[in-house]
Amino acid sequence: MTLYYGNVPVPFTASWSSEEAMTIAPCRYAGARPAVCQAISPGVGRPLFAKPHMVRQRQAMARDLCNLCGRPLKGRTKVSLSHASVRFNAAEGSAVLQVEPLLHRECAAVSVRHCPSLQRDIAEGRLDVRRVTRSRVQLAQLTGAATMEFCGVSRPGTVGHAKIEILSSVSMPLEWLQGASSP
Repeated sequence: MTLYYGNVPVPFTASWSSEEAMTIAPCRYAGARPAVCQAISPGVGRPLFAKPHMVRQRQAMARDLCNLCGRPLKGRTKVSLSHASVRFNAAEGSAVLQVEPLLHRECAAVSVRHCPSLQRDIAEGRLDVRRVTRSRVQLAQLTGAATMEFCGVSRPGTVGHAKIEILSSVSMPLEWLQGASSP
């Protein structure tokens, strides 16, 4: 179920101002490994659009859920809206790695209409619309400095955000999203 702030849809993975407290704890979406976790109270306070919630972001990745609506992607067209480029630190060499979970095509169309960051990327010609045909999840391991910044304690090797490794995709024109119906 998509939450709204006024009449703006808030991504399932967005943090809310009531969720800023972070700690290190075992996380089921990180295979019960120690991970940076956050307070959980979606819909309370104001959305922090540019700060993905650590646990919901990993949940969306691990369970193959849509970044916007939080519903399963299985059996649906999966879309990446990113300006992420090929990196050389993927599990087996080079691949596109991104921290943004994938979206349903319809939810991608909604995101493009409402997200100022995506609108900026479009205006600057930096947005890649990809129909993802094959991907897998990787878990980022944080440095001690990163866990100190998030949680006030140095714990190198703690899991942070998950990443999608896009193994196969087809670039699509932005107009392709306009043909999508509402979710």
